[in-house]
Amino acid sequence: MLFYFLSLITIPFIYSQNTCDNCINSIKIGQIINCDDICDNQVTHLDDCLDYTRCLYDYDLHKENDECRCQKTECGYDHVCPNIEELHFTNNIDGYTIYEISLELKNPNSNLYAIYGEPLNLMILPPAYQLENHRGADIGGINPLLIQYVPETQYDSWLTIQLTDGNVIGQVDAIGIDFSSWGPNSGLVIDNGAIFLDDPLLQLSDSNKYVIGHLNLKDSEDHQMIINVNGKIDVNNPLSHYRENNIIFNFIKKEIGH
Repeated sequence: MLFYFLSLITIPFIYSQNTCDNCINSIKIGQIINCDDICDNQVTHLDDCLDYTRCLYDYDLHKENDECRCQKTECGYDHVCPNIEELHFTNNIDGYTIYEISLELKNPNSNLYAIYGEPLNLMILPPAYQLENHRGADIGGINPLLIQYVPETQYDSWLTIQLTDGNVIGQVDAIGIDFSSWGPNSGLVIDNGAIFLDDPLLQLSDSNKYVIGHLNLKDSEDHQMIINVNGKIDVNNPLSHYRENNIIFNFIKKEIGH
């Protein structure tokens, strides 16, 4: 009879903003988890959300009227906007994180055909993980067939212009860059070199996003990458082109436990 009586009592639902707050609360008690995707770029009604909210790399954290939101940062470049996305690979090298770096083109008719460094506008690559004997790739990404036979190649660092599957037919090339000197303890400073498309009129991306590399970077350090780019303002007009210099990507070191 007592059980029947209790079953008739309506237990009020305690609202907690879906699973986002639960995730943040788990961080508070010491669990090592990432709430970026769960929170979908915003966290509300947490008094101390500034202490526990983590935004994606191209978002800034703001608090207004007791509400915390991750807002996309303003892009100060004329033609492109830099983006960084953290990738999650199983069994990545301990103490490292793999990042996909890309450029978002502001004009849907434009393209990207060169990434370069020159004496007055250096190209700077941070120290990044490379497979021993450079068994991975320097440009164009990793062929999926190679990953099947040599799984660790997926952890390699490389540069590209949109192609990520191994540059099978050789659409992207490089000149003036000593990739053999690039490793986890040595970055590159390029004053006369480039990654470029053999056909500068190619529009390889179906969207405005152009992937330009994967970097496997040490978590214990801050890193910075600086590049310069060339592209066509309108691929239908071969004479129209743009240049954007000193595009900066910042990678913030990770705190232990995050």
